[in-house]
Amino acid sequence: MTANAAPLWDLSHAGSGAHPARYAVVAPKLALIDRILEQQAVIVEDGRIIEIIDADRVPASLPARVLQRGILAPGFVDIHAHGAHGLGVNEGEQAAIVEIARIMLNAGVTTWLPTFASAPIDDLAKGLAVLRDVPQRPDTARMPGAHLEGPYFAQAQRGAQSAADLRTPDDDSVVGLLEYADVIAMMSFAPELQGALALTTRLVEADIVAAAGHSDGDAAHLRAAQDAGLSHVIHIYSGQSSTRRDGAWRVAGMLEATLASDDLTVEMIADGKHLPVEHMRIAHRALAGRLCLVSDASPGAGLPDGSEYGMGAVQYIVEGGVGMTHARASFGGSTTLLPSMLPIAQASLGLSTPDAIAMVTDIPARAARLSHVGRLERGYLADFTVLSEQLEVADVATGGHWVSETPH
Repeated sequence: MTANAAPLWDLSHAGSGAHPARYAVVAPKLALIDRILEQQAVIVEDGRIIEIIDADRVPASLPARVLQRGILAPGFVDIHAHGAHGLGVNEGEQAAIVEIARIMLNAGVTTWLPTFASAPIDDLAKGLAVLRDVPQRPDTARMPGAHLEGPYFAQAQRGAQSAADLRTPDDDSVVGLLEYADVIAMMSFAPELQGALALTTRLVEADIVAAAGHSDGDAAHLRAAQDAGLSHVIHIYSGQSSTRRDGAWRVAGMLEATLASDDLTVEMIADGKHLPVEHMRIAHRALAGRLCLVSDASPGAGLPDGSEYGMGAVQYIVEGGVGMTHARASFGGSTTLLPSMLPIAQASLGLSTPDAIAMVTDIPARAARLSHVGRLERGYLADFTVLSEQLEVADVATGGHWVSETPH
């Protein structure tokens, strides 16, 4: 979080106790999904937003936290993150998951999907079982479910995924994973594989978001999967086939099919390493309103160059501010958390402040079908991120509970 000598909050009307059941957050600027409002107050009761009113209408008797500067935005939502600070979801350890969730919240992410990389089915099931028992705590980002990134991926587009652990969905191994359907929010897979359409149907029936990723298929494969209920594509450009030739004919790959889609939501990693600015601009021009940012943060996030970390069976190194395989042939996730990507995306794409903020709040929440997060609206959870004018995080709250008991 950014620090500033001038006080961030006026707490003279905060009342007794840091987190009263009902209070107002008064802000000079408030970020809605399509515009910025000035001098507004969000009324919080029992961890939810119950009203947004003009600041001058806040009753004098109501405890208030008055933001002196900056923008009050929804809490960030990261639907694709593997770990941070040397800890990874694939470890399948509750203490590691809780600590990652604390790191996420302190950085400004109030909701995240703990993301498992490809691994043996038994290891994934063990990790899901552990996640099922992780309690929701006010000092950690909320975890509505896991994102299984694999193991049903194409070898040719595996990137840094463990080659030994990839498989096809027609072996019915998904049965073991779906025993934990209550804690799986999203599963990404290659739609051209044998059994992929049946897998899509099973996921949709289980209310799990079906997403395309690490695929060597073509536009026809993606269309068939969409017809079966697939609705999302992970990290555009990364692990995606492109145009191939069939004799004289050009066949659109997964990349072109994604860019040409009318209703898919799509992820993009905006760490300034994974994608050139030109690629980011093409994606945004084609997918604005449906393109969200994800960190794809690895256990290397927050570690210095030269640090080593693992995800599943594969080992990686932090080099040049990004994760790499030891052969330097593929990225191994990012080493940047989502809030640090927001200023990069805004500068690269020339985004308005509301459009930039929507890419890390409302759009990912819609992509993962997460209810009551990602917006500042009546009935939504009181998850907040306070941003500077440069879109840097200054404070954060989840369910109305602020990370800083004494804000700085």
